Amino acid sequence: MGVSKRLTMLGVAAAMAFAACTGTPGAPSAAAKKTVACVAFDTGGLGDKNFNDLAKKGLDDAGKAGFTTFFSEAQGATDYEANITRLVDKGCTAIVTVGFLQSEATAKATGLYPDVAFAQVDTAWNLCGPDFTCGNDDDTPHPANFVGLDYQIDQASMLAGYLAAAWSKTGKLGTYGGQQFPGVTRFMDGLYAGAEYYNEKKGASVTVLGWDGNQTGTFVGGDNPWNDPAKGEQLAQTLFDQGVDVIHPVAGATGNGSIKAAYDNELWAIGVDTDQYISLGEPTNGALLTSAQKAIDVSVLDFFNQVESGNKGGTDYSGTLANNGVLLSPFHDYEDQISAEIKAEIEALRAAIADGSVKVCDYLARGC
Repeated sequence: MGVSKRLTMLGVAAAMAFAACTGTPGAPSAAAKKTVACVAFDTGGLGDKNFNDLAKKGLDDAGKAGFTTFFSEAQGATDYEANITRLVDKGCTAIVTVGFLQSEATAKATGLYPDVAFAQVDTAWNLCGPDFTCGNDDDTPHPANFVGLDYQIDQASMLAGYLAAAWSKTGKLGTYGGQQFPGVTRFMDGLYAGAEYYNEKKGASVTVLGWDGNQTGTFVGGDNPWNDPAKGEQLAQTLFDQGVDVIHPVAGATGNGSIKAAYDNELWAIGVDTDQYISLGEPTNGALLTSAQKAIDVSVLDFFNQVESGNKGGTDYSGTLANNGVLLSPFHDYEDQISAEIKAEIEALRAAIADGSVKVCDYLARGC
């Protein structure tokens, strides 16, 4: 397979939820499209107020633009292949799978259904094959019907890390992930790098608990890493008890529990994937300083439009600060409390990351 096999499978068999929606009938600006646009959501499901919901917004926008749309939800990893097959059977001609854990199923489907265009959120095609070594027999060419929708979210999280380091009253930041794969650890890398950059610029000694800037950190694991808010509250409280006052949870709806715990403790949090101040709503969004945001909805709709124009794939998309594929959300309740000086420093860092003069990996323990 061309996509990494390093997956931690949940191994939970459950019934698949399948649903359909259609483009808005009679919408004057939405000419009917020939592409049938579909999304296979990951475990955690709709209502996660996170990356599944962002992909759903992209699908809803496609419906408004005149696409006929369908979607499926996975209750466990054993649903992935079956969900894709059912979407194909429904007549889907462009399918977005959501989340790194669907890599095996998506890679297989590109070969089984060459006339269907596939994209996958949080994955780029691994040209060097499953062993990550280029130039040997298992190298796999990029399929002509696949687009990886990848996001350098570590860039946006580095901005959030700088803000968190400047805001922290204890000099301790905290993070954890649902499971250990790049779509998760890039957030954690960014938080770590932002704190280190702040330390360099300010002569400070802000530390990060839960991730060492290398490959070791705290992860939920188990059979329900993405949809256990009570576990998120527990993990947050453990970090707060160690002196952390700003937390950056990267675990879907589990992380929402940590944001609630921050609110209950009158502490602070950094959101992920979407502007969680908007998606979570009152009162717990009062704990959010900002969010490290992926423009997943925009890239999903762009993929459907690309297929409609006749291009089924063969390349990957990388969202960066430079192309607005990742971004730092507004400061909302804290807009007037964050100094003009810190805002200017964050903007200068954003520009430096965008033009390449600052690299996230330069501030990680493992280096570049």
